[in-house]
Amino acid sequence: MTLISMGAVALVLTGCSADSPNAPSGSADGEESPLKEYMGVHYPGVDHREQAIIRADDPGMSEDERNDYRRVEQLVAQCMQEEGFEYVPRSADDQRSDIAEYEEAYSLGPEEFAEEHGYGITTLMFKHDDRPEDPNEEIRQNMSAPEREAYDRALNGEMDTDTTHEAEGHPGELPPEKRGCRGQATAEVYPETADAPVTEQFAGLMSDVASLHDRIRNDPRVTEAASDWQHCMADSGHSDLEHPDEAMSSVLQRMTDLRRSAQDEDSGDMEDGGTSEDLDQQQLAELQEYEVDVATADYACRQEHYNETYREVAFEMEQEFVERHEDELERFRDAIVRP
Repeated sequence: MTLISMGAVALVLTGCSADSPNAPSGSADGEESPLKEYMGVHYPGVDHREQAIIRADDPGMSEDERNDYRRVEQLVAQCMQEEGFEYVPRSADDQRSDIAEYEEAYSLGPEEFAEEHGYGITTLMFKHDDRPEDPNEEIRQNMSAPEREAYDRALNGEMDTDTTHEAEGHPGELPPEKRGCRGQATAEVYPETADAPVTEQFAGLMSDVASLHDRIRNDPRVTEAASDWQHCMADSGHSDLEHPDEAMSSVLQRMTDLRRSAQDEDSGDMEDGGTSEDLDQQQLAELQEYEVDVATADYACRQEHYNETYREVAFEMEQEFVERHEDELERFRDAIVRP
């Protein structure tokens, strides 16, 4: 599977969901996070992460959405041609086929998911290399390294990879002229969302939410629970992990290191367009084994030592936050979550 197509399957690490391997988004009796109603996936949540994917029960795109998607792809192709490159417009159905292969995995319960797929980072991203490739990836792979670099810059703009990841995928934070053909096409078809990303429309609110998350994380009750989690993980063979936040991050960091190693050997751009074959297969297999092992231990230790305490503290502080910021949260919900 190509790294470019990973974006198409909407596999993201953000927010909080009951579908995550170990994300405690609700209480044992089904109570929802007080902020979930207002912010949806834009709130880091009690586990500040989510493995989100379009579900099997997703109603799909409306005809208007399909037309908008088609228009974006056509504009990208036109722009790339003007830049001297070939680009094959893809349909919404193409993207849906990319997503379908993940639905069975994400229908599993959180414990079973962790035992089979870890966090779904290395295990699912690089599992299905036998399906049809994106024609644009084939075009790209037939280029020399300098040509690929120019192609990527024309398509995606001047976005620094590390900055892009840290911004959690908000290309609208760059002006349209620096977003490449894809960013410019998106800005033309979706001008309001492209020119006013969430971080700009509600910068003050998002800053307050980040501060709330820090207060929850540093509450003495939570730090004590994190210490218990650390001892549990050490007993499971992961003594290097000191906080629940570090478990998934350790997998992401090792994946980044493996990509960079492949990039150094090939002088290509693994971040935006390599395939799993470009990676050292033995090292990838070892990393996949590590991911499943650490995710399984993480799930068990969170369930036993961390989640209940975190949820209790988070719900308490979130409710206070909602009472103080209800008007702005309602504006956010109406503008972003339920437009």
